Amino acid sequence: MKIQLSKIAVNRIGNRIHIQWNKDEALGKVKVFIGLSPLDTKVQLAETGVGISSLSFDDPNPGLRTYYVLKSEHGGTRLAAERRLPLEGSVNFRDMGGYETVDGRYIKWGLLYRSEELIGLTESDRRYLQNCGLKLICDYRAEYEAELKPNPSIGNARQIGIPIEVESSRHRSRMNYMDMIDKNMLHLLGPSGEMLTLANQRYVSDFAKSFTTLFNLLLTPGNLPMVQHCAAGKDRTGFGSAILLLALGVSKQTIMEDYLLTNTLREETDRKILASIRPKLTNDEDWDVLWAMMQARQEYLQAAFDEIQLRYGSIELYLEVAVGLTPIHRKQLQDMLLTDI
Repeated sequence: MKIQLSKIAVNRIGNRIHIQWNKDEALGKVKVFIGLSPLDTKVQLAETGVGISSLSFDDPNPGLRTYYVLKSEHGGTRLAAERRLPLEGSVNFRDMGGYETVDGRYIKWGLLYRSEELIGLTESDRRYLQNCGLKLICDYRAEYEAELKPNPSIGNARQIGIPIEVESSRHRSRMNYMDMIDKNMLHLLGPSGEMLTLANQRYVSDFAKSFTTLFNLLLTPGNLPMVQHCAAGKDRTGFGSAILLLALGVSKQTIMEDYLLTNTLREETDRKILASIRPKLTNDEDWDVLWAMMQARQEYLQAAFDEIQLRYGSIELYLEVAVGLTPIHRKQLQDMLLTDI
């Protein structure tokens, strides 16, 4: 079996950074280098002993995004960074870098981000993202959502609206959930989980042209790094991120893990919201409907995968026929966004 650095994770608690990787004495010693760009990580931070598979230290660059290169004696080199960005006003703004493709390459860090709504970003958050070089913000929210909670300016990043509005077949008003709770109308969203299952099915074909726009923007020079976002960063952004990862050659299992990560990152926030709402709910069915709307569930994204298979037979045909991403453009995208480390 090939000796290789793997299972690398960079996590944060306050100002402390913790890096861990697979435990294997065959790797030998591991050196850790840091930098403020994935292309410039020349400063050595530490060197571990044989058999050591983790390292903890104070943030070497507070307020700035740091990239880490791990070089092992016998197991190659890997680049890593924090998955979730340490922002004060967003718990679900994250980097899609580092995911492995089925052919053994990795998505480049620092180019593709996904997020929830941005209205809560603080001044220091906006400065942090500006320092990340953010060039483009793709907003999937409907126009009325964007007007209600407008995005802040982040440096010179362009803001592009790609509105996706999926209504329940049972309910077609633009009333928000709090209004529906106050008027005892949550039942109009249908049984628990139904609306988001149907929404993911509709993303596939009804909104394919929206994702054509996404890929055209990605292929246009000068638009990276970019972030795609919606309201909670889980449904519209979840599907947009999923088909982007599929186009880059990431496995469905890894994509599903990325999709479900929203639940972990938003758990505390969502439970606080639910705790404040619970006294207004009149029955358990309303609770189930609301909780289902706030979660990312495997069956939601799987419904989209199944719809792609049913209508097009393969992700390759879906991307080419429905989204307009030809094999040539797909290779161009992979050449731009994939790396060997």
